[in-house]
Amino acid sequence: MQGRAVLAGALALAGGVLAVVGSFLAWAEISAGPFTEQAKGVDGWEGKATIVAGAVMLAAGIRVLTGSHQAMARLRPSAAIGGLVAVGVGLYTVLTIRDQLVEAAATELSRAEVERALDSGLLGLTIGIGLYLVIAGGVQGIVAALLALGSRDEPAASSGAGLRGWSSLGEGAHGIPSTSPAIPDMPEPPSGRGRNEGGEPPR
Repeated sequence: MQGRAVLAGALALAGGVLAVVGSFLAWAEISAGPFTEQAKGVDGWEGKATIVAGAVMLAAGIRVLTGSHQAMARLRPSAAIGGLVAVGVGLYTVLTIRDQLVEAAATELSRAEVERALDSGLLGLTIGIGLYLVIAGGVQGIVAALLALGSRDEPAASSGAGLRGWSSLGEGAHGIPSTSPAIPDMPEPPSGRGRNEGGEPPR
């Protein structure tokens, strides 16, 4: 197997593991004085989406590393889609995590009070390690897809069936061995003709 294929498969596999594991870890940590609350990725639809994306990258990487036929051709879309979903969902969560916190807390407090608490530091919000792992896994999946673009699938071993022409090594048009037609024996001249009694040819 080509070295590029091994690298692409390993990156897709590692990216899938990071995306799946990161989805079960904390994506955000909210603190208010001595009290701390963590929100995991699987608590929302975002974490469930990144689990699926990670599983897609995992399967694609395993197929390549086990050497299955046409695995690189399948790795390109699988790693690209899985990586883009993981990175996209991760970045979306990073950009909207403050708004999501405000909306979640607005059920008990007003949005203005939550905003003031965040701005003054009474309410702290930090990004969890799980979100960073998901984004890193998605990036690895994208890199694996880019590496797969420059690789070719190894051709399957040919059994010789279906060959035509000179490459068929004597096979007929339908795989039936062809034989040269038998040359009939030349008939012998009748005795007594063309020769004299002494057996010599006529002069």
